[in-house]
Amino acid sequence: MALAFSYARIESLRTQNLNHAPMKTPHTPTPLGCFFLGLSLLLGLSPATARADITGQWNFTDGLSAEIGQDLEWNYDQGEAQFGKGSAFRLKPLDGKDPMVMSFPNSDPDSDFTGLDVYHGGEPNGGSDWLLNQYTIVADLYYSVRSYNKPRALVALNDFEGAQFLIGTSNGIGSRTFSGKLRPNRWYRVALTVDHVFGEANYYVNGEHVGTEQIGKAQDDTGKYAMEDVFYLFKHSSETFGGFISSLQFRDEAAPAAVIAELGQASADGIPSEPPAKPYLVSVTPKPTPFRRPIPTDILPNTLIQCGLKDGQAKLKESTAKLWLNNKPLEIKAKRADDLVTLSAQPESLLEPLGNYEVVVKFDDSNGESHTKKWRFTVTDFQKLPAAAALPIDAGTEPGFLVRSAQAPAEAAIQHDFKRAIHQLEGILKDNEGNTVKNTAFPSEGDSGFDLIELIDFQKDGSPFGHFEFDDFFPGIPGEEDHDTNFSTEILTYLALKPGTHRLGLTVHVGKPDQNDEDRFKVFAATSPRDRFAQEIGDFELTLLGYREGPNDCSFDFTVEKEGLYPFRIVYWNKSGNAALEFYSIDLETEERILINDTENDNAIQAYTSAGQTRTPYVALAGPAPNTSGNSKDTPISIVLADDETKVDPGSVKLYVNRRRTKPTISTEGRHTYIHFQPEHKSLSELDYEVKLTFKDSEGTSLKREWDFSVDARDKIEITGYWNFSSGLKAAIGSPLQFLDGEKGATANATEFGSTGDFGIPDIDGKSTTVMKVGHVGSNANFGYLMDHGITPNGGGKKVNQYTIVYDIHFTGGGNGWASLLNMDSQGDGDVFWRRNDGGLGQGGGGYEPDDPELKVNKGQWHRIVLAVDLAQGLYEKYIDGVYHSSQANAGLDGRQSMKQSVWLFNDNDGENGELYVAAIQVRNGKVSRDEARALGGPSALGIPMPTPVRGLWSFDDGDLSATLGQALEYLDGPKGATAGATDFGTTESFEIEGVDGKTMNVMKAGHVGANANFGYILRHNIEPNGGGKRVNQFSLVYDVYFSGKGNGWASIANLDSKGDGDVFWRKGDGGLGQGGGGYEPDDREIKVTAEQWHRIILSFDLAAGTYTKYLNGVYHSKQANGGLDGRQSMGDSVWLFNDNDGENGEVFVGSVAVYNREITAEEAALLGGVDAEGLPLFIPEPGVVEPDAPGISFKRGANGIVVVFEGKLQSSPNPAGPWKDIEASSPASFDASEAFLFFRSRTP
Repeated sequence: MALAFSYARIESLRTQNLNHAPMKTPHTPTPLGCFFLGLSLLLGLSPATARADITGQWNFTDGLSAEIGQDLEWNYDQGEAQFGKGSAFRLKPLDGKDPMVMSFPNSDPDSDFTGLDVYHGGEPNGGSDWLLNQYTIVADLYYSVRSYNKPRALVALNDFEGAQFLIGTSNGIGSRTFSGKLRPNRWYRVALTVDHVFGEANYYVNGEHVGTEQIGKAQDDTGKYAMEDVFYLFKHSSETFGGFISSLQFRDEAAPAAVIAELGQASADGIPSEPPAKPYLVSVTPKPTPFRRPIPTDILPNTLIQCGLKDGQAKLKESTAKLWLNNKPLEIKAKRADDLVTLSAQPESLLEPLGNYEVVVKFDDSNGESHTKKWRFTVTDFQKLPAAAALPIDAGTEPGFLVRSAQAPAEAAIQHDFKRAIHQLEGILKDNEGNTVKNTAFPSEGDSGFDLIELIDFQKDGSPFGHFEFDDFFPGIPGEEDHDTNFSTEILTYLALKPGTHRLGLTVHVGKPDQNDEDRFKVFAATSPRDRFAQEIGDFELTLLGYREGPNDCSFDFTVEKEGLYPFRIVYWNKSGNAALEFYSIDLETEERILINDTENDNAIQAYTSAGQTRTPYVALAGPAPNTSGNSKDTPISIVLADDETKVDPGSVKLYVNRRRTKPTISTEGRHTYIHFQPEHKSLSELDYEVKLTFKDSEGTSLKREWDFSVDARDKIEITGYWNFSSGLKAAIGSPLQFLDGEKGATANATEFGSTGDFGIPDIDGKSTTVMKVGHVGSNANFGYLMDHGITPNGGGKKVNQYTIVYDIHFTGGGNGWASLLNMDSQGDGDVFWRRNDGGLGQGGGGYEPDDPELKVNKGQWHRIVLAVDLAQGLYEKYIDGVYHSSQANAGLDGRQSMKQSVWLFNDNDGENGELYVAAIQVRNGKVSRDEARALGGPSALGIPMPTPVRGLWSFDDGDLSATLGQALEYLDGPKGATAGATDFGTTESFEIEGVDGKTMNVMKAGHVGANANFGYILRHNIEPNGGGKRVNQFSLVYDVYFSGKGNGWASIANLDSKGDGDVFWRKGDGGLGQGGGGYEPDDREIKVTAEQWHRIILSFDLAAGTYTKYLNGVYHSKQANGGLDGRQSMGDSVWLFNDNDGENGEVFVGSVAVYNREITAEEAALLGGVDAEGLPLFIPEPGVVEPDAPGISFKRGANGIVVVFEGKLQSSPNPAGPWKDIEASSPASFDASEAFLFFRSRTP
């Protein structure tokens, strides 16, 4: 009883403190103040409150050093930030004193100063075991008149979105709304508290509560503004203005208003604090990394786990300290130095690449209380070299590298990708017309076909380039034709590596973004590094961003567990322009670069050209590529074997597919053996393939290679993403778009949603449609939208290489002369632009011009742009309004135009963007053909065509009338009419009605309002007149509905012709469905629409054929009499849901509604079935294909021979390899022992 009373009083006091004047200090107690003291004692018994503390305090008296907690860090660089006395910056005194301050400048994402990283050391709370749902931040701030009425970032919760809390242009503090007022040239103590338990943020200025903002309660223990291990001070995604700070404090609680009031105004002595009651964190290693939206890290797999803890008022008992890594205890070392205790542990084995880890530290203090600290981190991406690949460390001879080059004529039309490089190096390269390409490089001087080179430090002219001097020429280049382009270089070596983590680097030349000229490479390490199946440990990545050309540095990490010589291979390929290549190691501590095999540097990794190993034949090419999916069923298994120091024995080659020996075509030409086999794909079980290849070399060494791939049974392109902007950034198919710079960044501010009419721009085909406006914001590299396209890597690469992106788009001409459409690789320069001055479309020199000069993307007009890409074949085609525009130069497989998991829409690193409107965007997981692009045609108010008859879908997941596909529903009598008043949105749980299969559903409640002819909802279906009439005659309506039974005895479901009497009703008395005399009764009297149950109702029309069919939960209900073509049941441009001119309606809950542009068949109705919690699907389910059971066969001895019992067709053969002959017999079949049948099998007929 006392406990319940105390809780009620706590709630009461909390509300009182937040909404009224702050408490007086304890020196002038009041009844409220006395009660608060007693309450504090009561709260002290709560474990959650007992944990709360000041975990960070920074007074800037010694740079970024902490008074309590961990030191601050520059987010990028100090830039123009400075430290000093306030008087040095001409600031007014504070309390008559001259405080120490940090001056922070105006900044933006391109500035050197981009804010501070604050590792706060707070403990998870508010129901989460890793996030802070409750916290307080207090700062003493001073802004000059130069920042007045300007945005000033305060707190960002991640490193990409911009500030969640800031001082707005109204000079108030807040997130979405702003409270209070900070005037220029004055000191203020600003505080904000976040509390996702109560769902609010509170703001304070000089101890006074100035505002409350509703931020929502935590869902699944996570709140919108929940904080990870670090936050960012003064960091924003766009321009933010500078000021001064003299003190900063962090608390891992949402401090009550009385506590904030006690802190008072800004003071030269800093924000009041006292040593924390318990030991507190001052450092952790490795640093925490974000988990909500991960970013690349540099945490190595052999990292030391360490944390520093200082004594609070209670001392840490180091003998009690324990540490766990992902729930695994580690052996810990504790070292005390005065009041600082350092706890260290080294994991027994290397951590996994990209592994997510949680560190938990537990200890007791001198008061006998137990404490827990935890943080999370992600390991960098790296690879492990298998110990089996190591050769003895002392086996190396002939230091250096084996290097050779192959070159094509300057005018050769060849691709610029890895596939080209391998074909070129193997001497089997063909140009785009299928002609053999001559190798014009000068051959190597050695008998082995390679030159012996001491260092990999090449530049095409032998001129200095990159990090090292004394560059040498590429071997064999320039070749016979005296040019230095279109060549590939292969490098072989054995590297002497010690156990541990290594970082190697390669520097190559890249041209300016519009030149599409990047030197590229791949690095392999394996027992046979030339083999197609060798482990790839490094490849090219663009790091020289901006409109620049020059050295591009790439690095990659890997680990070695066994000392030895490891075989390495580098494949490098060049296009045009400059050419350069450096190969070096990078010291993990000092970041010093050292050329591999630099004999003048004792720290250089040694390289050898021989290690007592004979190089055996290798798989030069193999397809379909290992571990790929979506391959065409017409793709053969094709393998090229290459001779090396030993040769292939062609007669030894064996190929197995799904554990069955095959009969491939095998041929030899020169040093290559070609293997070709075409699978027949006889059944669904054959769509996943396991391939095994065995062969021997000329020395009798047996070699084996194995890999998997899968084939797309349907062999058709699917839509993986579709956005029509009827519900903001929400997707009709796939994942919602996201603002690249966060919900408060420049992109969100420049984005608007509405109709073509709202914006005063042309309609599409004379029809209004919903659009998204993308405004012009000036140069901003963080502007754009993050699009998760939903395609898995394809085309045989590590990225998405085969895809199509379609836009319905309208350029106004406002903004930059080059407006970006897409940044495909999510880095560097944009990859597709609209060029305003001539309507060009593309990128790079010569990349904008159409084959037909009259084909342009005109400003002020709607266009459908199709980008069709297949980089596996080196194809990238553009289409405008269904017409072929041009082919675009590209970087081939996994190159610049390939996609990672997501891409950036309308983004460019130079901030080249323009004002535009977009009506729809669609992504497909393959390249459309020219005919398919032609069929897509021009822009349409109906959106981009999809392989689904659904033209409108409403699921009510957003708690409004918005559509998943199509246009939002509308209230028939307006937003303030009876319909809106009777409409509620919620869940089956909130309305206390049953869900489906035990799951909660989002629903719309349409209440009963009595007789009202204007009650209902307008559904605009976007279907053109069809069936040969002037109205819509072929269509279907599908509902997931739950009738409560309240209201009229006849509850209207639809008024199809939007006038007069309703056309479909539910009859409460008997559960009938229909209209008119005899129109309600089902053919099967047991099929009823029962009250207080969920039902899927399908109304299917083909009025041209005079049919109107009803289905209930996938089962045929009845045929309905109808008015035929253009009659009563046909639709105009809309239909009215739940409307009747006599006002016959009833209370109904709606899970989803869909409209289709044709009649739904009985088979399709059965596939749609009954209601499920996910709602109506966007696509009608495809019928399942049942794989026939394998036929059985067995034998038993008969009186005069054997009896064969079988299913299917019986066959016999004298040899298990065939040929097989059919036997005309039925089971069981008897065979005389004298007959010469040796083998039997049965097969499916």
